[in-house]
Amino acid sequence: MKKSIIIFCTAILLFCLWLLLHRKAEQVENIPSEVQTPLTNQQSASQTSATFQKQAQNTGSSKPDALLAEVKYRATPEGSNAFQQRILADWQRPIEFYGRVIDENSNAVTGAKIGFQWVETPYEEGSQAANTESDAEGLFSLHGKHGPSLDVWVSKEGYYSSHHGQWGFSYTHSNDKYVPDSLNPVVFLLHKKGKGEPLVGLKRNYRIPRDGTPVSIDLTTGATATSESGNFVVQCWTQDAGKRSGEKYDWRCVVSIPGGGAVTNNEEFAFEAPEKGYVSSLEIAMSADRPDWQDAANLKYFYRLADGRYGRMTFSMIAGGQHFCMINSVFNPSGSRNLEPQ
Repeated sequence: MKKSIIIFCTAILLFCLWLLLHRKAEQVENIPSEVQTPLTNQQSASQTSATFQKQAQNTGSSKPDALLAEVKYRATPEGSNAFQQRILADWQRPIEFYGRVIDENSNAVTGAKIGFQWVETPYEEGSQAANTESDAEGLFSLHGKHGPSLDVWVSKEGYYSSHHGQWGFSYTHSNDKYVPDSLNPVVFLLHKKGKGEPLVGLKRNYRIPRDGTPVSIDLTTGATATSESGNFVVQCWTQDAGKRSGEKYDWRCVVSIPGGGAVTNNEEFAFEAPEKGYVSSLEIAMSADRPDWQDAANLKYFYRLADGRYGRMTFSMIAGGQHFCMINSVFNPSGSRNLEPQ
């Protein structure tokens, strides 16, 4: 997938460069003949640029454009070849990488499987790949490869792989360029699996009225009712009437668990529900004057139902367009606070 994205982006880049060269070349052709200087295979890009500027000044041009001379040079076989060589050189940057694998307690993980993937040229069919394992200190590395970027995967049987860290690394001139440092390796987190239990899951979308009419959802069956009688209730007030596309508006959403409660939690491996801290409802408030205004928002939390059973949920409200919510929920029917799946 990443290889396809890289090839597609490269093709777009090359097309844009070709279009720029083509348009600039047309501009050069429209310059009076006494300003134009034919190029020879012996002239360098810098010599051509200097010649063009001097002749443009002699003809009274107030703003000689040295870029046109470079563009015209690139339009020659010699210039085109040099330009392609510069692109290929960018794709042939040395790849050197240092990483370390730890668990949720910051202990080194030995024997983790490491996968590398990279593409050496924009014309390459199929990416390059290599594999290794972390050592007794959780360390691993890669040397002697070439390419503009590198993808790294880390896994081990009996562990969850974290998705919150960085997995792609750039070696080109960019703001997020990766600088190899053996004394400061990139840290990858694995979370050791515990004893899972059979959980009841619900993953579904629901249309929500804009006027605050409550929608009651049964988290055990997925059934709905327009009331507040279920074990999970959603209400939303959205003032988007008459608003044009892209125009901000006030909206807010309240989720509540009658007889129970919820407590927010954004941990990646949230497997044990807390005993305390639950509140009866949570609110998303999005006023039109907020600088971070969006027409959608998420809540991630543990919940406790009125009957004492525990669960966890990611709730998303899309307060625009079709105006609906998305629920991704699991709960433990046994009443245990353990929410790790089998």
